[in-house]
Amino acid sequence: MKYGPGQKEEARTRILGAVGRGFRRLGYGGIGVDGLAKEASVTSGAFYGHFPSKAEAFKAAALIGLVELREGIEHLRASEGDAWLAAFADFYTSVRRSCELGESCALQSLTPDVARADSDTKIAYEAELLKVVDAVANGLQHGTLAARRKTAWAILSVLSGGVTLARSADDEKVGANIANAIKSAVLILAKAG
Repeated sequence: MKYGPGQKEEARTRILGAVGRGFRRLGYGGIGVDGLAKEASVTSGAFYGHFPSKAEAFKAAALIGLVELREGIEHLRASEGDAWLAAFADFYTSVRRSCELGESCALQSLTPDVARADSDTKIAYEAELLKVVDAVANGLQHGTLAARRKTAWAILSVLSGGVTLARSADDEKVGANIANAIKSAVLILAKAG
């Protein structure tokens, strides 16, 4: 199939979004190329026209997920000023906790599969994750850059792990209690930094 100017990139972006949703919803082991192609409403051949393998599609989806997270943090920092972290914690523990799993954050939903991935995927993911950490650290007010990075690691870990735990609760009250505890912990971490 011949693509016009920009069409191949647009198609790849659309397919990558669908692939990311499929991996977040079902996990790397829970979906194959045929399922990913179906998720993207393309043939398996069209999938392979954009990604040489399932592993490469996963890597691309995981990386774009972290780019979106970093961009979201940077946007909140710019729009919310000093209140950005409270807004971020509130968004993460509400919207990212209650949305359909395919729309969840890559940090919480794809990291376990990255841990099982090849070294190239881990290296690329780590490089993007370090950018997310710096986006958080640069928005913190207390301490040296090294201290703010340490706090940023703790904040991201509490948010992603806590939301994962909250998602596992069947009782909405239990999930809400976990979410409230997460928000409080994040703000305490930021002040203590």
